[in-house]
Amino acid sequence: MKVVLQDLVRNVAHATNLALPDAQVVVRRLLSTLEEGLISGQRIEIRDFGVFQAKVVSGKKGRDILNKRSIALPDYKKVSFKAGKNIRKLFRELPGAITPKTGRDGQLEFF
Repeated sequence: MKVVLQDLVRNVAHATNLALPDAQVVVRRLLSTLEEGLISGQRIEIRDFGVFQAKVVSGKKGRDILNKRSIALPDYKKVSFKAGKNIRKLFRELPGAITPKTGRDGQLEFF
């Protein structure tokens, strides 16, 4: 099952008795606030849900196949999500084939 933006808007509208356009403004503003925080390097913590954080990944060595040379790839940023305690607990209790594992840093890993 996939949840898309309109599903979130409908759920917020239903839970708060807002009109759909008003709920859409609320959801879009929340998402843009999260984006702005991540872009500015802030750590975004939502209690009982998890933490979003922008991390710098060090550059690696790549290969230029045509010239058969090593190329230094630059550092880049990625968004990291660390699930909160309640989310990890919910995933542990899920029945089914997907079994989440918690890595060394507490992040959920799916194998």
